[in-house]
Amino acid sequence: MGNPAMTSGPVESWDPAFLGVFLILFAGVAVFAGAFPQGDRRWWRLLALLALLITAGMLLGDGWARRLLLDAAAFVAAAMVCNRGTPEAARAGRTYLGLLIVSVICLTGGLLLIPDGASAPPYPWNRVATGLLVIGFGLKLALVPFYFWLPGVAAAAAPMTTVLIVSVVDLAAVSECAHLRVAAPWVFTGTPHLWLAIALLSMFGGALLALAQRDLKRMLAFSTIDDMGYLVLGVLAGPGVGLSGALAGALGHALSKLLLFGSVGMAEARLGGPLSLESRGLAARCPVSGAAFIVGALGILGLPPTFGFVGRWRLYLAGAEYGGGTLVLAMALATGVAVLYYARAIHRVWLGAAADAPLPREPRLATIALSVLMIAVVTLGVFPGAIVWQLP
Repeated sequence: MGNPAMTSGPVESWDPAFLGVFLILFAGVAVFAGAFPQGDRRWWRLLALLALLITAGMLLGDGWARRLLLDAAAFVAAAMVCNRGTPEAARAGRTYLGLLIVSVICLTGGLLLIPDGASAPPYPWNRVATGLLVIGFGLKLALVPFYFWLPGVAAAAAPMTTVLIVSVVDLAAVSECAHLRVAAPWVFTGTPHLWLAIALLSMFGGALLALAQRDLKRMLAFSTIDDMGYLVLGVLAGPGVGLSGALAGALGHALSKLLLFGSVGMAEARLGGPLSLESRGLAARCPVSGAAFIVGALGILGLPPTFGFVGRWRLYLAGAEYGGGTLVLAMALATGVAVLYYARAIHRVWLGAAADAPLPREPRLATIALSVLMIAVVTLGVFPGAIVWQLP
């Protein structure tokens, strides 16, 4: 990220894994969008453009060209939010677009202040650069206290548009953040308490706010904020188990979010309305969607045998190395809150007696896609080396 001379070494070896997962995500999104329309023809054109920009950016390696392409992809995602065609989506899209512009300005300004990434600029420019980068990444990743655009997007945008934002656009930003951690470590080591505070606030703030939600898509949005806190902690912990945990965790996050939003989106399309805690017994009428939600929840929580465990276990090891038992306890408490809201959603929405009203059959192609993705998430959890051979 930043100056082309700022190389990231081992982090770049993860780019093929990220690109591979992104291609899986684009394929899954296309299948779901084919079964349940997410927008008009322009939405499909925007999806193709987003896939092109992300793929080109990941293939280019580190440098300004990569960052420009990934930023352009984020603006395309904002246009996809507005394409939903409702007043709520238009407002959410404009808010997201405005904050993306602020994010890009801050990130660009911060990087211009550090042409030689390995060396910090003199005071006070080092603090200015760090502050700009914190704001830029905080807005793009929806970290606490910069998160306020994401819940509105999740509630108003088409489900597959939200998946693209939280599983492709945001995780491309995680990759960029990891590149910066290696290329300019002083950005993190110079202000470790600031980054640690943001990580912990995102973990606990996202988890507690998710616990307060009744709408499932808003709950999943706050769950994303919660999960990003763990990834930031891994980036802060640095090369070794920290970065490997963050990058593996980002991949697991992406696959699990596609499962979660795919299952919710499919159930909503068949019910003809949003899913909330008042919806009951859906697993009996939408069995594949119910199973996919449960597997996705296990993945986000980092529980075996899902691929999410691969990253989460390393993040806990990084927490132990970086902050000792106190930090691990804090991480465990945040995870405990996450277990509560996912268990509540599974128990109230998916399990229990089903309503008598019949529903249309689950579309075959979307059902197959969810089934394949569930198998992939569990298989990669058992054999992670199939995609992330860089793990220590």
